Amino acid sequence: MFVDERVSALQSSYLNISYRDPAAVAALARLRRGVGKRPGELLDLLEFTTVPWFVDGDAAGDEEWAVHVALTLFSVHQQSRGERMHQRGRGLGQALRSLHSGDQKSLPDPLMRRFRMLGTADDFTEFTHHLRGVVQLLRTGGAPLDYGVLTDQLVDWQRGHRSRVQLTWGRQFHRTRRTAEPVDASRKD
Repeated sequence: MFVDERVSALQSSYLNISYRDPAAVAALARLRRGVGKRPGELLDLLEFTTVPWFVDGDAAGDEEWAVHVALTLFSVHQQSRGERMHQRGRGLGQALRSLHSGDQKSLPDPLMRRFRMLGTADDFTEFTHHLRGVVQLLRTGGAPLDYGVLTDQLVDWQRGHRSRVQLTWGRQFHRTRRTAEPVDASRKD
């Protein structure tokens, strides 16, 4: 919920056609500097990524990492785009699949390779590196993504539910539209 609200507010301020808020432009630029960095490594990002319910301690927790990664990746995704790159209800698999309108058999190799790389990561740092490449593809293709849902999935991935997250993305990516066979009313069985 926090990430959805934060991203929605930044996106609205950034895309306001009557007045592009310089604070939103600056915030997105600052957040982009945090991609690939650890939570807390850049102090000026904490005003955007810190949530009151984060547990105090020496290391960032799963939720803190997820919020940091989601917000910094959103800033990469929205960069120089004139349309909304955060869209509620748009899963990662669905967003990636939308980059190719052809059938399953003709999916481009670079797209398939990026998608498959998400499943090869051994740790969260490697996983977020691959995720950054996916977000860059989405940005280039103008495909929006739900960053609130992504945040929840990043938490799940870190807490040992990697296969559940990958199953969700895989179903979204490989789902094909099924149309019902036309019914022939004159046919008698």
